[in-house]
Amino acid sequence: MARAFKSTPKGFTADLEKAERRLLRTLFADVIQLLDAEEQPRLEGQPAGAPEDPFWDIVAGLGPFGATFVATEGEAGSGGADDGPVPSEAAAPPHRQAPPDEALARLLPPGVHGDTPAEQAAAGEFRALTEDSVRRSKTADLQRAVAALQVNPLVLEEAEAVSFSRALNDVRLVLSARLGIDSEEDAERVHTVDDWSAATDVESYMALLYNFTTWLLETLMLALTTQLPEAP
Repeated sequence: MARAFKSTPKGFTADLEKAERRLLRTLFADVIQLLDAEEQPRLEGQPAGAPEDPFWDIVAGLGPFGATFVATEGEAGSGGADDGPVPSEAAAPPHRQAPPDEALARLLPPGVHGDTPAEQAAAGEFRALTEDSVRRSKTADLQRAVAALQVNPLVLEEAEAVSFSRALNDVRLVLSARLGIDSEEDAERVHTVDDWSAATDVESYMALLYNFTTWLLETLMLALTTQLPEAP
């Protein structure tokens, strides 16, 4: 049975059983796959599609997990020979649509909020400029987490612990989307699922995974707060 994270002279440590470490590695790896699966830019007017959901495969024991989402490029208009060059000021700014998958939308939220055309345009421009770097940063955190879970007990330096917490939170974001957690009432409903032996369907197992990763993240954040400097 997993033991909570605690702050020690060696670093932030947690004891996890072999099956728990394997489960976490699988969850981290599948979020990596989810981020990679839609790496192709989604241009305005492009057909939308969603990847296979790896999390349903995990808890159902299916695998391999997920499938690559193949995006097709939109057709580019072609001008005649006498059209001449297009003035640079007429070129449309880069724009990227939000992910159609709710889990990816939670992993990659908009940088500009609002429903007006101007706000939506600004959100698309901001996403085009920043989303790929956000994906790479999240993937790096998840890869470091997978590597850290190769041994037990898990021992993390402070920077590694912060990175591990981000990876855990990304797993929770995906699970919360799959479970339809949109309010405190939804979260309370999921938190009532706490008996592994009574889980009989995919959603129940997914709720248990969500509760386990939530608990583990909370213990890590609590351990990290012990290192905060005291207020003057």
